[in-house]
Amino acid sequence: MESQYEKITLVVGLCDDEQHIHDTVEEMLSDYSEDNNIVFNIVHYYGAEQLVSASDRLDFLLLDIEMPEMDGIEAASELRRMGVDYKIIMLTAKIERFKEAFEISAFRFVSKPINRKELFRAIDDVRQRLIGTNLITVYRNGIQYELVEKDVLFIEAGGSETLVYTSYYEYRSEKSLASWISVLDNRLFFQCHKSFIVNMGKIDKIEKNNVILINGDKVAVSRRLYKPLLQTFMQFDTKRR
Repeated sequence: MESQYEKITLVVGLCDDEQHIHDTVEEMLSDYSEDNNIVFNIVHYYGAEQLVSASDRLDFLLLDIEMPEMDGIEAASELRRMGVDYKIIMLTAKIERFKEAFEISAFRFVSKPINRKELFRAIDDVRQRLIGTNLITVYRNGIQYELVEKDVLFIEAGGSETLVYTSYYEYRSEKSLASWISVLDNRLFFQCHKSFIVNMGKIDKIEKNNVILINGDKVAVSRRLYKPLLQTFMQFDTKRR
């Protein structure tokens, strides 16, 4: 049977006040992406103030410590205060500041000048901790596909099979909803109805009887599960957005 693989897409923020660091990291991430079947969408910030005032949704953040006005430690503290919980890889030439970075729960450290292997190891570690990056097997027109969990909008029960929807295609699976809920990342997916599992990262708003997704699709919500969904989504929105 023919098989197709979807590339994992990760949104990474890079905050550093030096252009050559942006150029270097972008080149390194390009090499990493080719070796690991990943597409990096890089969001560039050239100062901490720009970072904390942005509303971008990142999978992880590369953050310089030494920057004028507001430094990386202050920026990370402000993000934590705002409830933004990015995995942060700190970039620094001053090892003595590592202790400060621990206080804001930096995930990993990469020393400057940036070493390719050191950066790649840090990204490997981040990927293991990210939610929704596991691959799932689905089918379309007799072809097997591997999708990244976080790209799924919702899953619908459909008789003897389930339908798996992304922004672009509808796929099929022999798994039941019960089987899906047992294997999907439970930090990201919620069964909101006997016939539906929804990706909380794709929710635009929650109404009494429906979830409105970011692409405009509507998914039914049962009366019994409305409050648990709302509470779970609020926790997700605070910690993961």
